[in-house]
Amino acid sequence: NSALIAQTITGFAPATPKTFSTGGTFALSATGGASGNPVVFASTTTSICTVSGSTATIVAVGTCGLTANQAGNSSYSAAPQVAASVVINQGVQTITSFAPATPITFSTGGTFVLSATGGASGNPVVFASTTTGICTVSGSTATIVAVGTCSLTANQAGNTNYSAAAQVTANVVINKGTQTITGFAPTTPKTFSSGGTFALSATGGGSGNVVVFASTTTSICTVSGSTATIVSVGT
Repeated sequence: NSALIAQTITGFAPATPKTFSTGGTFALSATGGASGNPVVFASTTTSICTVSGSTATIVAVGTCGLTANQAGNSSYSAAPQVAASVVINQGVQTITSFAPATPITFSTGGTFVLSATGGASGNPVVFASTTTGICTVSGSTATIVAVGTCSLTANQAGNTNYSAAAQVTANVVINKGTQTITGFAPTTPKTFSSGGTFALSATGGGSGNVVVFASTTTSICTVSGSTATIVSVGT
């Protein structure tokens, strides 16, 4: 009997490295010898990658070990096994949609909500303030401390398969709050009496500063503190 003819597998060179993505795949290909039998691919590191047909599926970061085999027949011997390694690097994750509304109007103890969409690691997005004199952060709530620019950061940790996301920043302008004087309604009319007085009162806004009273008709009345003194008949 004649000796079997040797055959060789060629072209088994999957691109490397690959970047991890959950359920990510890449195609395998090689050229077999003349027996006509298919080249059969397999993984030797199923915790890193698995193989079905000519498709490798990424399982985890690491080195994916692969083999290619081709059976022989009555004329050709089995081809020598060919091996290849594909490095699976950590995937990249990105924080998106971190865009708190700006500006915000100051109010004592006022808060606003922070939100962002993290990457595929599943780790939470962690918010912080870099200007704690203007705003502080607890969880996903920012609390207003003072007027100014509230500078915020968003971070997400990585894991075995994903690197930490690049830090994202945002600035929120805190504008001065608006305050209003209410309840300034002295009773009218008054009856003239020489040196007669009447009290003035009003409720001020959130600044805590005192409401200051004055007269714009000092020939009719004068004001000192919260007391108006009648000078003459008129408005």
